Amino acid sequence: MGLAEFLYSTRKLNNIGRWASDFMHIRSSVSEHSFFVTQIAQMLAVIEEQNDNKVNWEILFKKALNHDVVEAFTGDILSNVKNMTPKMKAAVDDIETMIAEELLFSKMDEPYNHIYRDMIFDGKDETLEGQILRYSDNIDAMLECLTEYKLGNNTPFKNKYIEIKNKLKKSPLTSVQYFITDILPDYENLVE
Repeated sequence: MGLAEFLYSTRKLNNIGRWASDFMHIRSSVSEHSFFVTQIAQMLAVIEEQNDNKVNWEILFKKALNHDVVEAFTGDILSNVKNMTPKMKAAVDDIETMIAEELLFSKMDEPYNHIYRDMIFDGKDETLEGQILRYSDNIDAMLECLTEYKLGNNTPFKNKYIEIKNKLKKSPLTSVQYFITDILPDYENLVE
């Protein structure tokens, strides 16, 4: 039952929208977001390897693909709410863990419950792969904001775009800096 439940639950990500509290011209689902985060993570990892950093591709793909699976049970909790304070972040993390344990992992047999638990939680750690995931998630959010504000939906997306871009400029990763200076200007020109 557990692995079937996992597949059934992850399919729900197709219907869970992002940016739930904001009007959007183009709304994406959590599953679309996960796909694009994985694509961005792959791009950043290739750039990191071109700059002599070793990437564990298996870990990276598992982290990227599964980073929002728990949202099949919780819905998309907005990051500005989730990260409002350290106490709020800890509370949301506890709730997500509790829900996943009860609704997903408790139904999975060994060794699968431990394997999936490791893939779903703690993705954005301090390893290179965890940092790539963190910044890929930010980049996808920034690109969604860019599209919205280019379509005239300035409130709140123009400010969010600038805020995320400024945050990315402080990243220590070579790949993120390359993205900001060499890829983003071209991407901005593609978005109408």
